[in-house]
Amino acid sequence: MEASEDRFWLLGHPSWWKLEEGEFPPSLRSGEIPLPEAWGGVGTNKTGWSRQRLRPLAWGLLKPSAWAPFFLIASSFPLAFPGKTPDDQALASVLFLVSWSLLIVPQLLERNSQPSSAGGVLSLPIDWKLLLVGIVIFPLHIEIDPRIGWISFSFFIASMMRSFVMMSDSFVIPPSRLVIPVDTGALNEITIDGQWNVLSDRWHRGPIATFETENGSLLISGNSRSGFDFVSLAYRHHTGFVQDCFFEGHPESETLSEILSSPPIQFEVAEWPSSFILPVLEE
Repeated sequence: MEASEDRFWLLGHPSWWKLEEGEFPPSLRSGEIPLPEAWGGVGTNKTGWSRQRLRPLAWGLLKPSAWAPFFLIASSFPLAFPGKTPDDQALASVLFLVSWSLLIVPQLLERNSQPSSAGGVLSLPIDWKLLLVGIVIFPLHIEIDPRIGWISFSFFIASMMRSFVMMSDSFVIPPSRLVIPVDTGALNEITIDGQWNVLSDRWHRGPIATFETENGSLLISGNSRSGFDFVSLAYRHHTGFVQDCFFEGHPESETLSEILSSPPIQFEVAEWPSSFILPVLEE
């Protein structure tokens, strides 16, 4: 199955953008900036670096996230109209947990499915502070005043609204990374720019070097697919999600342009396997 999908590994699967049967994604999509000349050209050149598009986040996040506010609002009904269910508190708690699960769990799954991603639950674009304030205040409505419950609920609503804004800011840059094939059998050594934190001076599957930026980090790592070995370079947002290094309007575009004016890692590259090459269309 993996080998049959190799031809879509770089440009992305046509179904992600609902292209007609037989259509392939263009070599450059709207907003994508061509790789600098020092990287060896654009797209699927025989021996150059290439942009590898990852699955758009909307695929796994749009539907569950859209239902999250509904269940959050529904969790207030058993408390607003008490005595209508066998256990108002239990039902409200279940609906509340469902609402936030629909916002948090899909993000975790989508991030974990991205190669080169990282981070824990608390790094997700969720307003944890407002959510925590609401959770701390909520029990007080039982012992002090029922109206406090509505104050805490206002914090839950504000937290979810802020979370949607944070998610939008995090996902505005589509996910992709840069990859290049390498012949590990003929590889004697690799040279990495001195500014980078070098984790390994030899190629291996996993992290090789990192570079911290103001709002995230860059990661060089070794990867394999269908019997071929690669080196990849990815920008990881502070939320742990992967973002395109060369995209119009990137918040760190100035920093990334300076750091990535040329490849920070040097080694004897290999030619791109024909199974990864697709006929591409110019935008």
